[in-house]
Amino acid sequence: MPIHEYECDDCGLRVEELFKSTPPATLTCDDCGSVMRRLVSAANHSFAHTPTGPTPQNTGVTGIDHNFDRVIGRDAERRWKAIEERQAHKRSVLRDAHKGGVAAGMEHLVRTREGAGEYRVIGEDERKEVNARRKLAEAVSKAATQTPAGE
Repeated sequence: MPIHEYECDDCGLRVEELFKSTPPATLTCDDCGSVMRRLVSAANHSFAHTPTGPTPQNTGVTGIDHNFDRVIGRDAERRWKAIEERQAHKRSVLRDAHKGGVAAGMEHLVRTREGAGEYRVIGEDERKEVNARRKLAEAVSKAATQTPAGE
């Protein structure tokens, strides 16, 4: 029986539910009564260390190779967790903006200069200006990497 994760878009509550049959796409939040959506969860499995296809080059010492695999797995888990936390923070900034009457999406978020990982919502005029500057910077970067025709 798989465990399914759900998250409330309003209050951010996350729950895990166990279903014997097909799980519903949405649930009702116990805290605020809003609709909770089902999240894509990581698979729950164990790595058997017995590959059937081509095997990666190893050191010849099974214990060392197993430890390398564990370190790589932990690093990937840490990085995905940071990505999920950053996305949750962005959603909370957008949720606060929507409560303030501002209609904005992910394309209206920019990082602030005050601190790393802080975002603010920009207006449509400022968004167009930011995109124009990004295009200009991309063109300059592309021109700088190209070699002159005479060389």
